[in-house]
Amino acid sequence: MLELRGLTKRFGRLTAVDDLTIDISPGRVTGFLGPNGAGKTTTLRMALGLVKPTAGTATFDGKTYRQLAIPMRQVGASLEATSFHPGRTALNHLLTLAPPARVPDSRCMQVLEFVGLGPGAKRRVGQFSLGMRARLSLASALLGDPPTLLLDEPVNGLDPEGIAWMRRMLRALAAEGRTVLISSHLLSEVYQTADDVVILSRGRAVYTGSLVDLESSGQRVTVVSTPDPPAFARLAARLGWQLAGHPEGYAVSGPTAAEIGDAAAGAGIVLHQLATRSDSLETAFLALTEGQGSIR
Repeated sequence: MLELRGLTKRFGRLTAVDDLTIDISPGRVTGFLGPNGAGKTTTLRMALGLVKPTAGTATFDGKTYRQLAIPMRQVGASLEATSFHPGRTALNHLLTLAPPARVPDSRCMQVLEFVGLGPGAKRRVGQFSLGMRARLSLASALLGDPPTLLLDEPVNGLDPEGIAWMRRMLRALAAEGRTVLISSHLLSEVYQTADDVVILSRGRAVYTGSLVDLESSGQRVTVVSTPDPPAFARLAARLGWQLAGHPEGYAVSGPTAAEIGDAAAGAGIVLHQLATRSDSLETAFLALTEGQGSIR
C-alpha cells in the first residue's frame, strides 16, 4: 500500500502539490492522471525521496522510501526513459544496479528477456530507440522484483504493439498482487489498463475512484432524430424540455427516453432514433481538469 497523507510541495509562491491524501491499493492498476504541470511527477519524486515535501508524508506500508532497508526490493520506479549512459549496453546498465538491489547477475538477463530486450542485451543504449529505452527503464524498475511499481509515462515512445504488450504486462503484474501506479496526461493511455484513477488538477486531487464511476458521473442525455425537427422542437418547448443541437438530431435533457417516445407518439411525431447517451470519459476528464467540477 502506498499512502499519501497531506502531501504538499511549494516552490516559492508556486504550490505544485496541494494537500494530497490518497491510498494506492495492491492488486490493482491505478492511473495517475492530469495535464502537464498538474503535479504528477513532483508527487512521484516526493514518494521516492528525491524531493523533500513541504508538508505531509508518502509511505510504503508505513515506511518512507528512505526508511526501506533495500529500496529496490520494495519499490521499482521509472521516472525517465532517457537517463542512461549511451556508451553502456543494456546488460551492463542492469549489472550496475544489481548490487544495490542485492540480486544475482542472472536476474539482469531475466528481466531483459521479460521486457523483450533479450536480443539487444549487448547493444549500446545510445543506439536504442525511444521505445527500447522505455522497455529498459521498465526492466530497471523490475530488477529487484518489487511489490510496488511507480511508472511515469510508461508507454511513451512505444509503438501500438508495444503499448498493447505494456497493458498486458501491467495487468499481469497487478494480478500478482503488486501495487502498480502509472502516470499519464492522456486518459486514453490508461483507459484499457487501469482499474482506478487519481486525477490531479493544479496540484489537487479532483477525482479518486474507478473508471466505471467516472464514466457514470457524466450527464446523461437522450439523442433524438426525427424527420420533422420543427414539430419536435415545439413539443419540447411546450413540455419544458432542455433541447440542444446534436450531429444526429437533438440532445434532450430531463425526460427519459420512454417519456420522450410516449409524448412524441401522442403528438403524432415520427422518431427515427431514440437513444440514451452519457458524456464520454474524455468530457468528464476535461471538465475536472479545467476546474469545472470536482468528484470524490
